[in-house]
Amino acid sequence: MRQLDWANKWEQTGLLAFDDKNQDGRFQLTPDPETNEITIDRDIIVLSTPEVAKLAPWVIALVAAGGLAAALSTASGLLLVISSSVAHDVYYRMINPGASESLRVMVGRIMVGFAIAIAGYFGVNPPGFVAQVVAFAFGLAAASFFPVIILGVFDKRTNREGAIAGMIVGLAFTMFYILGVKFYNMEPWFFGVSAEGIGTLGMILNFIVTFGVSRVTPPPPESVQRLVEELRTPGDEPPAIEEVGEDYLD
Repeated sequence: MRQLDWANKWEQTGLLAFDDKNQDGRFQLTPDPETNEITIDRDIIVLSTPEVAKLAPWVIALVAAGGLAAALSTASGLLLVISSSVAHDVYYRMINPGASESLRVMVGRIMVGFAIAIAGYFGVNPPGFVAQVVAFAFGLAAASFFPVIILGVFDKRTNREGAIAGMIVGLAFTMFYILGVKFYNMEPWFFGVSAEGIGTLGMILNFIVTFGVSRVTPPPPESVQRLVEELRTPGDEPPAIEEVGEDYLD
């Protein structure tokens, strides 16, 4: 029974498996698990493609290096955002306003270690295929941050109360749907939308809540509204922080 060299190599990783169930000397790929004799893990599709196509070794190394560089750059950026957000926006602004800069740096480093531990756990025990995990991440980001960023730039009436309410509602709805459908075998009850695509609906819900709450609560200060209007005007110098009001931005 002859197998290709790349198949033998990838079979050793456990991501590719052959099992001649009917002992006919041929491996058959079928949709029926009872008769299927080839198991292919989806994680090897991108990594094995250069080798399957018999490309030069340096091309394979380039693909691996590119994937590693993309993963490390994304991870480092997210770790910096997590550490700075918790250390500055949560710990310093809400818990301990008198914290020194060195203490805030230490809190940020602790959060980096905590985030690495969580990411490492899910890396060893992934909740799904890599494309699914990416879809979940982008869905949660769309349901939480995207509407606030857009309305904060193009709608001068959007205020702090509306932004907070919209982010909480959009994030809670999207996270509840993903966890229920993906991990608790809940049926996709919202018009059959999958867990990977629910972020779009969470984003729309965030837009509606942010827009509505901002209209029924006090508007931002005039300086903030003027800042939003001048933000999109080329050549104009934006007002200083003192004019906007540091207390409102905090």
